[in-house]
Amino acid sequence: MSAATMIFLCAAGLCAAAILIFSTKSGHFLRCALPSVLSGVGALFAVNILSRFTGVCIPVNWISLPVSAVFSLPGVIALILSQLV
Repeated sequence: MSAATMIFLCAAGLCAAAILIFSTKSGHFLRCALPSVLSGVGALFAVNILSRFTGVCIPVNWISLPVSAVFSLPGVIALILSQLV
């Protein structure tokens, strides 16, 4: 694993931890997290459904599904951009 990959994974882990900490401190964890998770996973599946028209396909696997669930729409956008670069 390259150094850039390790730095990216560490930064993603820190961001995920910060999101979880701030959403639990709000006192309404499920009320905050559930719409975000559903919109991220829904966006991931929407990208896959529209892939025959756009040519961009993100495979649903053990990396893309948690990224889209935790980081929601920005996570899906990051997955699309990482595939285009």
